[in-house]
Amino acid sequence: MPLHFGRRERLADLPISMVAKALLLNEMLANNVTSSKLARRMATTKQEIDRLIDLRHATKIDRIGKAMHALGRALEIVLA
Repeated sequence: MPLHFGRRERLADLPISMVAKALLLNEMLANNVTSSKLARRMATTKQEIDRLIDLRHATKIDRIGKAMHALGRALEIVLA
């Protein structure tokens, strides 16, 4: 089904890692999980989590998947 946009709306093509980071941050916010709390759950540092959710920092997708798992979620990538 094609997407329809208004005159001023545009579709942005984002890298999958950026989309995954946005989903991770949304999940953290929805569950009131701070960087410090997630760091404890993952046995890492707050600085590592801050880099993980920083859109300007390159992150391996498997690391984002592990963070989602620590939040009780799974990161699934589907080829459509």
